[in-house]
Amino acid sequence: MSSTPEQGPAVSRPQTPAQANEALRAFVRAHGDRPWSRAELAELDRLRSLWRAAERHGMTTAA
Repeated sequence: MSSTPEQGPAVSRPQTPAQANEALRAFVRAHGDRPWSRAELAELDRLRSLWRAAERHGMTTAA
């Protein structure tokens, strides 16, 4: 998947929930306080799905 300046870099499957969480946070920060396009909302849903998948697969952030 390619990226656009608006969306930021394409994110592959994060290795940990912490990485997925950071990808979500970075995406939201990059879009600031403005309305979201359908494409941006779709990307947000995709990032959330990656975070949930990491959680389901038992990956933890504990050291």
